Amino acid sequence: MVSRRSTKGASKARRDHINHEIRNMRALLPIVQEDQERLSYLHSMAAICTYIRKSVLFQVGKVQNILTEF
Repeated sequence: MVSRRSTKGASKARRDHINHEIRNMRALLPIVQEDQERLSYLHSMAAICTYIRKSVLFQVGKVQNILTEF
């Protein structure tokens, strides 16, 4: 007899953890609280990724500007 263990609890815990992290990252976005709360998790992730890409792009631009000054 093969024992089949339910992974329902583990899956829920994993989803809860992911959702918690998304809420934490969404809170860091430079938008007002009401707009943050209206974002779905998918839209939150899209906004977070866009914010990170722009931050990295502007940091690279600043570093390149500093290097070209010397």
